[in-house]
Amino acid sequence: MEEEVKKIAKPILARLQVHFDGLIPRNLFLVNPDIRLKKVNKTYGSTSVKDSISIAFKVFIFEDQYICEYFLNADGYTEHRRYNIDRDQVEMLENFEGQFGAEDFEDDDMDYEEFTRIRKHNDKVRKLLIKKGFMRK
Repeated sequence: MEEEVKKIAKPILARLQVHFDGLIPRNLFLVNPDIRLKKVNKTYGSTSVKDSISIAFKVFIFEDQYICEYFLNADGYTEHRRYNIDRDQVEMLENFEGQFGAEDFEDDDMDYEEFTRIRKHNDKVRKLLIKKGFMRK
C-alpha cells in the first residue's frame, strides 16, 4: 500500500515563501502548492541574478512543528540552514568553510594543517548534503 503524500497547508507555505523572499532581494522563488512533506525541492534563479542562485529544501514535521531544511547556493557562497516555520527561527547547520577563494587556497597565511582540516570538513559537509538530496555527487 502506498504511503499517503501529505500536502502542506497554504499558510505554512506562505510563511516559507516570506522567509525565502527575505533571503534574496527581488526573489522570485515560488513556494507552490505542490510541495510535499519530506520531498526535496529545488528552485533556481531570480530576475536580478538569473541562474546564479538556487535553493534546495525539504519540509517535514518534527514535534508537531513545520521545519524546513535548506541549502542556499548564491554564486558559490553557500549556507545550510534549518528554519522552524512555526516559530520563525533559523538555525545554521554544518556549512562549508573557506568559501571565498576555496577553490585555490592561495592564502599565504594558511598552513598545510589548516588547509587539510578545511578540506576534510568540507568533504564531510558535501557528503551530508548529498545524503539529504541537496547536492549531486
